Amino acid sequence: MKRSEAQSKYKWNFENLYNSIEEWKKDSKKVLDIAKNIAKLKGKLKNKDCFVELVKLEEQLDEVDSKLSRYLHLYDLDKTSEKLQEIDSIYSNISQQADVLTSFVVPETLELDLNYIIDILKNNKLDNYIKCYIDLFDCKKHILKSEEEELISKLEQSRSNYIDLYESLTYADSVEEKIMYENKEITLDTTAFKNIMQNSDPIKDQEFRKKVWDKYFLRYSKNKHTYAKIYESILLKDKEDFNLRNYKSSISMYLNSDKVSEKIYEKLISTGKKHINAFEDYFLFIKEVLSLNEIYTTDRELKLVNVETKKYSVEEGISIVKEALKELGNEYEHNLEIAFKDHMIDYYEDVNKVSGAYSSSNYNLDPIILMNWDDQFSSLNTLAHEIGHSVHSLFANDVQQYPLNEYPIILAEVASTFNEHILFDYLLNKTNEKNEKILLIQQRIFDLISTFYRQIQFAEFEHIAHQTVAKGEVLNASKLEEIFKSVENNFGYNIFSDKDRKTYNWPYISHFFYSPYYVYKYAIDIVASFKLYEDFKNNKKENIINFLKLGGSKDPLVALKQVGVDFEDENVYLPLINEIKNLLKQLKTIMKRG
Repeated sequence: MKRSEAQSKYKWNFENLYNSIEEWKKDSKKVLDIAKNIAKLKGKLKNKDCFVELVKLEEQLDEVDSKLSRYLHLYDLDKTSEKLQEIDSIYSNISQQADVLTSFVVPETLELDLNYIIDILKNNKLDNYIKCYIDLFDCKKHILKSEEEELISKLEQSRSNYIDLYESLTYADSVEEKIMYENKEITLDTTAFKNIMQNSDPIKDQEFRKKVWDKYFLRYSKNKHTYAKIYESILLKDKEDFNLRNYKSSISMYLNSDKVSEKIYEKLISTGKKHINAFEDYFLFIKEVLSLNEIYTTDRELKLVNVETKKYSVEEGISIVKEALKELGNEYEHNLEIAFKDHMIDYYEDVNKVSGAYSSSNYNLDPIILMNWDDQFSSLNTLAHEIGHSVHSLFANDVQQYPLNEYPIILAEVASTFNEHILFDYLLNKTNEKNEKILLIQQRIFDLISTFYRQIQFAEFEHIAHQTVAKGEVLNASKLEEIFKSVENNFGYNIFSDKDRKTYNWPYISHFFYSPYYVYKYAIDIVASFKLYEDFKNNKKENIINFLKLGGSKDPLVALKQVGVDFEDENVYLPLINEIKNLLKQLKTIMKRG
């Protein structure tokens, strides 16, 4: 179903925020008003009353910004909307002006004594801010002088517009591709693409799948030089930033906020490579069962049994997710109902809607979810995943005071992937039908491989790309393709035929552009969530709820160590890797192979 055909309850409605764009524009002026009031405090932060006023004004600013940015999510529904594009630009301009006006705050704060600040906060019942200032002082050596921070703020908008270029090229300028399939012309949207990759004839349609793959990723291959230049520009900006801020590299700059060491990043990559046999064994099994002379990368998602894939409507998906998560208890159920309220989830795909899915939480607002529902198991799994983010936010908001309710991404993916573990076991235990079990286990293995091995591969790719730019080497389209393919070979892709690996599709991974050094978090977080799920099944049910309630009140690795996860220890990764191996054994047993 297309979004335009869906009932209104399946779409976002932000009229509770603003009835019109004009109302939004009027409210946007408050940002600069508050920023100007903050600017009046420049040179006065040593005064206790002025410092308290600063803290309160910054919270007001966050509250207004929260409403404005929430409304801007509507732009994700139609990247061709000129009206929404206009206010998106207004928001960027206002944000930059506010950043310039308030750029003195951090440098001036760091001139004070931390214990002096903590005393002010305690004496004014603002203890919930203490951790923020401790974290700020931990980064003191990377903060520049006030005038230097102001200059960077003035330049930030023009230095960051490469992301807007990526977005326009990928979404606003995209053209629907058509293809002939089963004797009729169809639009090659995400739903059609997945259907062909999973359900076409394994042998007869092998070359056809390659052609479909090439056409689906045509927007990237035909613009490969532009994508490469955009990406190189982003990495050059990062190089400038880490040099300006006294970091030794891009990776140290990006890992610093979560207090994650490069040792953990390297341990993740080396562990993935060391145990790549679980990845290889699964796809070689696909090749064997489907009697393929060669296995293409475009054969990875083919079903092992020739039965019609089970479809899930949105309502069925909601019902299944609610039922599966019941065992998490009454508190979880309560927050689940809030997360599933009408208009909080925009379910269906559309031509100019951004791809993928996300959950977004803002100050004093219940979380929202964007999806692209296609009736497949992947949509059901994605719903469970994203609702995990939303419920995490609701728990954190209930228990922790602002700003301790705001948790980092590295903790977010633990909550979401935990739900995937529960959903799989729920569905597997509910069916006695052999072929359905086969498809469920197959999908589960593929998802675990995608979240663990594939994300580690992406993590190494972007790390090499950043290192290449840092060394002053050129990063053009050919070089990026070479790096991507080389890394794939290190992660088991040499078992696939080379015939269909020439498609230029690495820019499809938007995280490389939006959020450098992000993808590794998916891999380590599914390791953590699987550990929590094993505890949950062993009657330590309180661990997951206690974890959700922590919000951002503790440093990420401290919070995870509390539930027994130490990413420097290779043994922490083995349960998940062994789960992939055990699932393959189950698959072989059910299919009476091996």
